[in-house]
Amino acid sequence: MKKYISLFLVPIVLAGCAGEPAEDDVEINKHEPALKIVSPQNDEQFTVGDVMEIQFSIPDKTKATDIEIFIDDTLYQSGASLVADGDKISVDTKNGRVGYIKIYVSYKDEKGELHGDTRNVVFFSDITPKSLTAVNVKSYPHDKTSYTQGLEFYRGKLFEGTGQMGQSILGEVDLNTGVIQRKIDLEKRYFGEGITILNDTIYQITWNDHTCFVYDMNFNKIKEYSYDGEGWGLCNDGTYLIMTNGSNEIVWRDRNTFEIVKSIQAFSNESDVAGLNEIELVGGNLLINVYTEDRIIELDTVTGKILSNIDCSAIVKDGRVPGADVLNGIAHNAATGKTYITGKWWPKLYEVKFE
Repeated sequence: MKKYISLFLVPIVLAGCAGEPAEDDVEINKHEPALKIVSPQNDEQFTVGDVMEIQFSIPDKTKATDIEIFIDDTLYQSGASLVADGDKISVDTKNGRVGYIKIYVSYKDEKGELHGDTRNVVFFSDITPKSLTAVNVKSYPHDKTSYTQGLEFYRGKLFEGTGQMGQSILGEVDLNTGVIQRKIDLEKRYFGEGITILNDTIYQITWNDHTCFVYDMNFNKIKEYSYDGEGWGLCNDGTYLIMTNGSNEIVWRDRNTFEIVKSIQAFSNESDVAGLNEIELVGGNLLINVYTEDRIIELDTVTGKILSNIDCSAIVKDGRVPGADVLNGIAHNAATGKTYITGKWWPKLYEVKFE
């Protein structure tokens, strides 16, 4: 049975392989290539743990030499053994990640010129996510004028970034009263999104302005970064910034350059999950709001496998009063081990446990 993949997928942008020629450097041969991938086909579906066979057509072995096979950006095998038409290799995927995987094969023709063939296949998780429920432990006041986009504790203090044109702020919030103790307003042309704090430095991304603002702890702007695409959620792992963009993709960015250093995609055993929004790293895994849904997913940071679906509908029923918007906002206080969630324009913030 064909599994479900959302239409809203991030474009596949994979790091270049060591030794892999850029596309512009590979001559497009209008005649029959000396080597091509017969299988798998583009978009063919697998489950992590399957043995994936890559089969090749090599009509004349003298016209395809120096064969190299790459799985994403890693050299998987040099092709000394691939010398005949119909040869195939088996790829063990039991420790692999989910999502789209790029297979690239390069070779030299009899003139020594580089050529290549590419397939993109998709892998689903080999585990069924756990079903958990968010249970309210205690509720607190929350400023209902705050269109919550980012929520984070840092050294015991709660910080919040909000959205909407002309209403976006970065603020420090009193947990017990919900009062915004200090804030700065973004320029009216910016729609604020996620925030995170790393090494006494605050990062705040914007929705479709391709801009990340960087502040000191006094909310003085230090610098700005530019990036492609949209900005939704933001957190960090102590070294890198971790960002969502509304698709099924999560990217790790260098905090000093904002360049992407790693990316994964969120997939279960049945489908991908797009609309990834506010994000928080808790216990080594990612907790992510799914936009417009009453759930949070728990995600493995190495593979992208969805580990848990957390039902927040009871919290939403209480918090999404008339005039309020969707569930969004996850903050974990490492000092106390407590986790909090809220929503856009919600009058309450909730300490929760997942069970």
